[in-house]
Amino acid sequence: MSPATGIKAPRCSLGWIFALCLAVLFLFAEVMGATVSLPEILLSSPYACQGDIVLLKVRVEKGEIPKLTWLEKDVPMVALEEGNWCGFLGTDLKFAPGTYPLKISTTPSGREKSVEIKIESKDYGERRLTLPREMVELDAVTLRRVRKEAAAINSVLERTSAEPSWKGPFLKPVEGELSGIFGRRNIINGLARSPHSGVDLKAGRGVPVKAMNHGKVVFTSDQFFSGLSVVVDHGGGIHSMYFHLEKILVQEGQQVTKGEIIGQVGSTGRSTGPHLHLGVRVNGARVDPLRLIDLSKELE
Repeated sequence: MSPATGIKAPRCSLGWIFALCLAVLFLFAEVMGATVSLPEILLSSPYACQGDIVLLKVRVEKGEIPKLTWLEKDVPMVALEEGNWCGFLGTDLKFAPGTYPLKISTTPSGREKSVEIKIESKDYGERRLTLPREMVELDAVTLRRVRKEAAAINSVLERTSAEPSWKGPFLKPVEGELSGIFGRRNIINGLARSPHSGVDLKAGRGVPVKAMNHGKVVFTSDQFFSGLSVVVDHGGGIHSMYFHLEKILVQEGQQVTKGEIIGQVGSTGRSTGPHLHLGVRVNGARVDPLRLIDLSKELE
């Protein structure tokens, strides 16, 4: 009894209070955990600029296989450890800004989920040049050649191995400084030309050029504009392109490994000096190659 009031005090120890609080916390954690349902979609960014790339990671139940669709195309995925997958989303330089759903379904459970990804416009700037007329306006014979060559390389880029052969981070083919930025518009003699769909990397003539990742050589040619050219299909909708080479050291149909020498830096085709023009396509989208290199480092 309380000596002051004569009323019996309730027996409530601090240990009992702690145990009760701990039980409540565990119950809350279980309830919250139950709300985190699989599949789970993790994005390097919830938005992308025109010409940008998003790294996509997906977690599914053990034994499940994810299928993802974005911009009306399947998104090829690479299996990591059990239940974890990754892939890349690419937005073309000219893709219309807006918000687009990324949809996922899993097999065999049939679970479905979607997230919204916002595409924003981006101005990469412009470069104005004044050149002699004969360097810009092509004669009929050259024009036919250019159109034929463009059709040939576009046909190659439209086809890809569905099964990804790339593994881990993508490499920078040469360690040269950036001399031509991605996406910049060229205004030549007052007329707008196609934007720069790759990057130019400074390097001396004869410097070895490395394959960005594992893949298959699907195109080698001597082009009017791009000179000695190589295209590697890395599977999963990813192609890399190497232009203005001095020498090509691989053949069409050849399998190459990450870092393998595929050619030498040169100045062939329409070029003002030795450099490597590096281009990348992700599911057909023209994207910044340096963004692919940077983002893929997260896969180490």
